[in-house]
Amino acid sequence: MHRNLAALLLLGAALPALAQPYPSRQILLLSGASVGSGGDIAMRAVVTRMADALGQPIVVESRRGAGGLEAYTAGARAEPNGYTLTFANGGLVTNRFMKKNMPVDAVKDYTPIVHVFNTVFFIAAHSGVPANSLKELIEYSKRNPGKLDYATTGVGSVAHLVGESLNQQAGMGMVHVPYSGGNTATVINDLVTGRVHLYLAALPSFTQHVAAGRVKLIAYVDRQRSRLRPEVPTVNETLPGYYNIVVWYGFLGPVGLPRPIVDRIRIEANKATADPSLAPKFDTLGMSVVTGQSSEEFARQIASDVEHIGKVVKELQLKPE
Repeated sequence: MHRNLAALLLLGAALPALAQPYPSRQILLLSGASVGSGGDIAMRAVVTRMADALGQPIVVESRRGAGGLEAYTAGARAEPNGYTLTFANGGLVTNRFMKKNMPVDAVKDYTPIVHVFNTVFFIAAHSGVPANSLKELIEYSKRNPGKLDYATTGVGSVAHLVGESLNQQAGMGMVHVPYSGGNTATVINDLVTGRVHLYLAALPSFTQHVAAGRVKLIAYVDRQRSRLRPEVPTVNETLPGYYNIVVWYGFLGPVGLPRPIVDRIRIEANKATADPSLAPKFDTLGMSVVTGQSSEEFARQIASDVEHIGKVVKELQLKPE
């Protein structure tokens, strides 16, 4: 009898600890984004609001080793208790095809929580390019095979994959001009001076040059027109079946993360991105906000990117390094 009473007392003492609401302590967020980059700045603004709502600090730890794979690998291997999460971007998918011995699988090794925003590219042209729409650009390219080029910040970059998917789906013959080292200033200078014809990048790269008439915006690589440039048509308006490759950003957890934790993080992240006071910051960074998306939709986005990017990489015969 005494033993049973003692056991009950011990159980009663343990129950409050087991029933602690999530989160009851600080959360570690492993980030693959470079400190000071657009994705990093936008994420920190969102995380600040999430931490306030959750009542616990969220400590961001940037791990850029191996292009962010250090963060992604540690995040995948963390205990699925909600206290170590990962902030990832679309590089998690492209690296699957561009790096040998990839340590993690974007589809199998994570619990997708919420997709928060994208960097969406505009197709911008030097003012002297004889085309003012995507339709005219496609026609010009077909009439002048090999004479139209487009610049990106490197082979295997998202912009490169976008350009080549346009070549494939529209029958264009654009020539890729990769700039190594991510030197966007050099690319922009060459676009403005006409050394290259086209550049695929986010809006902030072009704003002042469009205003000065040195660069024109041809198309927007997303399903809906940009709120900031509603006069610029989407690629899909000319190519209805085109698959938009964007640089997505989102929160992931390890496999097995309990659904209540997934839902709590998703809800607070969606509330934060919907905060109207953040809209000017997102606009300045060239971010397109994703609000109200379910975890299942985010999982489908990742799987769909793996499928479509895989096709482009195979067509290009790009080899992992």
